[in-house]
Amino acid sequence: MKRNKLSIWGALLSLLIVATACVDFVEPNIPYKDFDTGAYLRTIERTSVTFSSANLASSNFALTLEAVDAEDGRTVESVEVRVRHRRVIPDVSVDFTPAAGSDDIVIRTFSQDDFSPNDESRFLRMSFSIPASEAISAVGFTEDDIEINDVFEFRLVLTDTQGRVFTNTNRSSDVAGGFFYDSPFFYTVDVVE
Repeated sequence: MKRNKLSIWGALLSLLIVATACVDFVEPNIPYKDFDTGAYLRTIERTSVTFSSANLASSNFALTLEAVDAEDGRTVESVEVRVRHRRVIPDVSVDFTPAAGSDDIVIRTFSQDDFSPNDESRFLRMSFSIPASEAISAVGFTEDDIEINDVFEFRLVLTDTQGRVFTNTNRSSDVAGGFFYDSPFFYTVDVVE
């Protein structure tokens, strides 16, 4: 009889341990719906990666972007496209135009109105193209000043309706290079032959 009682108590204790092991005791419950979420610009298509020095007049920097946020892209206030020029001087240094330490130059600014619905996703999209001549002029050069192996750095700066700013300096590596996110906010365009 005593053995039966011990077996019953042992079974009940085992059942209690198993039952409580499957319970989440996080208190208070995490309010996921109240989390502060950000925004990013997913790169859908990049149709240019270089400027041709032999044909700068027809070269351009072009992207199709998707605004991703908690409201399907509707919290985007503006997107600035900024540019700067970089030239590597072998065994000496790297020259930036504008000069190192200066901010890059705003070449275009897009607003919420430039984004529109699409058939492929619920997020708003935008496409743009910036001619090489416009980027060259923005940094204070002419086409004659451009050399092979020069690099133009384009940076996107997204400002949302709450005044928050998202760019390449405050995004995670997952957002920048992850297959799903693909939102570097920073693109280089090499000058090639």
